Amino acid sequence: MAVKDAPRRSRSRGGSRATLARAQRQVGVTFDSADLSLLRRAVEGVPWIEVMGPTTGLNTGELTEQPLTIPQADAQTALRGVVRLVADLPRDSNPFVVWQDRGSELWVDTGSTTLACKVGVVTIGVPVRCDQHPTTTRIEIPFGVGTQERPAGLIMSALTHLPGPEVIVARWGEALTAFAWESLVETSRRLCELLDTDSRGRRLVPGGIASGSGVLIVHVVLPLNGQIN
Repeated sequence: MAVKDAPRRSRSRGGSRATLARAQRQVGVTFDSADLSLLRRAVEGVPWIEVMGPTTGLNTGELTEQPLTIPQADAQTALRGVVRLVADLPRDSNPFVVWQDRGSELWVDTGSTTLACKVGVVTIGVPVRCDQHPTTTRIEIPFGVGTQERPAGLIMSALTHLPGPEVIVARWGEALTAFAWESLVETSRRLCELLDTDSRGRRLVPGGIASGSGVLIVHVVLPLNGQIN
């Protein structure tokens, strides 16, 4: 299916090929050509984020006193500000991308990605279509996560077969799950980075993802061998 101006990305069904963004992060290169202005606007003046003071003391792996408790609407705005990075889209490009796999193509609207939170479940919705199913359909990818009362760290569970048109989920279900998972984790990581740095200038990182009714909960920890003092 040809879509004008939509960049094409090879995407294996299992999501085994690391995206360019992930590969660059693994070698210490930050891929920031994606427009993160939505993320920055999402956290300006919101009551759920507070920069930690320089006198705050934490040990490696220690959780901050309070997690980030992010209203669903703000979490979705933050997600849309980060998802372009996950999709390897350059700044000022449109939000559409076409995945390719062994002669098949899937059109993906990254700009309309959604996030919904229930107790213990975070669902990422990704609008897609293909030649065999030309009507745009939002594929919902639920992840079982921890709750405020029962945190589970970064452990998540996912469905082995997503709900949706069989022609899409049978071929692209694993890739969509991988894309949704990375979008959720990367959004959490970027939000933690806004809080503070340790004594070596390293940003705080997510130590757990949980959810409640209408809220995304991110537990924040100090990175390995880091210290805020």
